[in-house]
Amino acid sequence: GNCIKCHDPHAAKNKFNLTSAGNNLCFSCHTGLADTVEKVKFKHSPVEKGCLNCHGPHASGKSVALLKEDVPALCLKCHKAGTPTFQKQHMNYPVAKALCTSCHNPHGSDKAGMLYVNVHRPVASKMCNQCHEEPGSPKPFATKKSGLELCKGCHIALVNDALNKNRIHWPVVDKTGCLHCHSPHASTEKALLKTSMIN
Repeated sequence: GNCIKCHDPHAAKNKFNLTSAGNNLCFSCHTGLADTVEKVKFKHSPVEKGCLNCHGPHASGKSVALLKEDVPALCLKCHKAGTPTFQKQHMNYPVAKALCTSCHNPHGSDKAGMLYVNVHRPVASKMCNQCHEEPGSPKPFATKKSGLELCKGCHIALVNDALNKNRIHWPVVDKTGCLHCHSPHASTEKALLKTSMIN
């Protein structure tokens, strides 16, 4: 590794000879995230208290992004999924077993509930059952149809327009369909893209 990015090899004012204290150290590299955390309307308390509440500074044997635990286990350390309020907010879906970050931005948001900036209309309208089975069903997170067939239910004109062309991008028509590129719930990107189209 490159230890001196974070640690001064000789002396420092901070514990562990860190070159900066708290989140400032993390934000010296993660500048885009620093701007987001500073500007968002709805702040996430653990982030404000310190990145190390959720992330390990060196490595993680358990999760991506140096998280101390996988999501949702990490989220459930603070958020109590069994409370009536929590369950009502999530339309009684058993989200304690779901990927919280598919809808919520863990670093903060300008949207209430810390939802990502761009939210799929059924999610924003709390109509999860438009795509998913009912919350009390044996498989509540199963979708009513798969891939392109599910998306066609609402986006028929867009799908038909694509399918009527003689050159079709293969991910559109395979088993995963639209979800190769688009998030089904929410995203920081327009059109619910998973990542920016500009690299």
